[in-house]
Amino acid sequence: MLTFTLPAELRSLAFGHQKNVYGALLRCAAQSVLKLTADPRWLGATPTVLGVLHTWTRAMLYHPHVHLLVSAGGLAADGQPWIAAKHPAFLVPVRALSVVFRAKMRDAFHALLPDVQAPSRVWLKLWVVHCQHAGAGTKVLEYLARYVFRVAITNSRIEAFEHGPITFRYRDNRTQQMRRVCLPAE
Repeated sequence: MLTFTLPAELRSLAFGHQKNVYGALLRCAAQSVLKLTADPRWLGATPTVLGVLHTWTRAMLYHPHVHLLVSAGGLAADGQPWIAAKHPAFLVPVRALSVVFRAKMRDAFHALLPDVQAPSRVWLKLWVVHCQHAGAGTKVLEYLARYVFRVAITNSRIEAFEHGPITFRYRDNRTQQMRRVCLPAE
């Protein structure tokens, strides 16, 4: 499972141009994976890719990112049978994937939003691409399905809704502890 995160410096632009940016985020993440997996040094084949866009964290903070479930192998262009990943520890180098993703997003921003100026430092910093082995992918599919087929926050997580603010629970990713947050209804 690969997670491609849009840097904080671009989030306000993303919020203001959701249709363009969300499409570019999904497209550029997938294109980045396909570019590196086409290289025979890493795979030399086309893997299966399933992508899901997330726009919030568990604490309901705006945080656009894409999860890609990518097969650990793929089909060769010449019709050969399935080609397994060449390296047992990784599919493609994550740092290279991050650089390719950043360049594709930069080009997409310039093409889709030519009149919008992004902070120039964002194109120079390292972007976060996280890679995690997912076994057969069953648990990842269950995780992603919750976001595809449910609302952002379920009624069971809401603890209070009184006079405007809403209090709800979420699990902190770092500590795995349940936390509470109170936000205005809007």
